[in-house]
Amino acid sequence: MKNTGFEKLSFWDRLTDEQRELLLRHVGEAEYEEGQIVRAADSECAGILLVKQGIFRMSLCSDDGREATVYRLKEGDVCVLSAACMISAISFDVQIQAETAGVLEMISPGVFSRLMKENIYVENFVYRSATERFSDVVNAVEQLLFMTLEQRLVSFLLDESAQEKSEELHFTQERIAMAIGSAREVVTRGLKKLAKEGLIELFRGGVRIVDRKGLYGKL
Repeated sequence: MKNTGFEKLSFWDRLTDEQRELLLRHVGEAEYEEGQIVRAADSECAGILLVKQGIFRMSLCSDDGREATVYRLKEGDVCVLSAACMISAISFDVQIQAETAGVLEMISPGVFSRLMKENIYVENFVYRSATERFSDVVNAVEQLLFMTLEQRLVSFLLDESAQEKSEELHFTQERIAMAIGSAREVVTRGLKKLAKEGLIELFRGGVRIVDRKGLYGKL
């Protein structure tokens, strides 16, 4: 029997032996290079994804090409929003991209839909996971609709600082641009402007927050 990260999820112990065998038979695995698109917006339903290795970014895309990060998936995280075809309440579309080289485990929507119909614990897991991410989706929509690029840049820096519990962020400007849906040259100008105002310091391969209160004033 092959090992899979799905065995660590809350519903695993509630599956029948037959359901476990079905899941294990249909778990696929794929490697992705940094920057590679896993699922483009408006593409076919991807099913349920689980991160085995690396960091993957989920984002919303507007009709005019703007992009806002919904959240990042790290090792052990599961993405159910990639399976919009399985959840009738989801009416938006998302893009998933490898932020670093990584490996995903995946189960097709057909197999997982069957498990949802047969097992209430699987269904509860999917809807609970989608609900927990809803506030992230709302925040991403607000960024697309109401935030300037500078505000999106500042929001990214503050959010990452809070998540990493550090004033020092090790991100290349290209990765920041990818995260907020902008061009690297535009991000470079924005960072230099914030640095000139004394809010941040730039160093090779990263950004250091100097004036957190001043950054919040930009939002």
